[in-house]
This record gives sequence, C-alpha cells and structure tokens, in this order.
Amino acid sequence: MKKFVSITAILLCIVAVACSGQPPNPLIGKWKLFAPPGTTSSPYCATSMVFTNTTQTLTYAGKAASENVTYNAMQTAVYPTTVYVMNAAGNVASHTTYNFSSKDKMVQDTAALCQYQRN
Repeated sequence: MKKFVSITAILLCIVAVACSGQPPNPLIGKWKLFAPPGTTSSPYCATSMVFTNTTQTLTYAGKAASENVTYNAMQTAVYPTTVYVMNAAGNVASHTTYNFSSKDKMVQDTAALCQYQRN
C-alpha cells in the first residue's frame, strides 16, 4: 500500500510540473516609461517597450526598433522577481535585466535605472 501511495504521489507531481510548463513571463506586454514626480526622464531610457514571446520593440526618441529575443524568467509567481532578456541565440554575455517589484512595475537594471509601468 505504501508503494502505491508513493507512486501515486510521484505521478501527481510529474503531471503538475508538466501541465504548468514554463513560469509566466511578467515582461510580456506593453510598457511605458515612468518618471516619478519631480524627476525627468533620461534620454538613455526607452519611452515605450513592447515584449512578445519572441521579440522586443524599444522606442527611443520616437523611433521604434525590434529584434528577436529569448527570455529567462524564473520564479515569477512571487515578487520581487527578475527577467533576463537575451538575443535570439540566447547569448547571456549581452543580456538586459529587468527587476520587478510587482507585476505592473519594473526597473531596467542599467546605469540609468529606467523605471517602467505596464501600459
């Protein structure tokens, strides 16, 4: 009987993991630059960003540029959390880090520390 219960528990865990797939990516969607009151935006920050499952589109000075990307989004069920964006080949050496305080607010981890909110 113990073996049956153990095997059933293991199978349930495997099914739960298989059904859940990858964690949700909080970066997917449209984002706009957020400048807290009393501050100005940086020319080094994109004014808007759009992320899909395979691309990112960043808008600087009114000009949008898109590229294919891959993501590393782990432990996204709790906040704070982090998402890493890499080029389509998954080159970790040139990645951008986004730190989320909630599902609708994040900071691009660069020298400018650009703040964004979901659009």
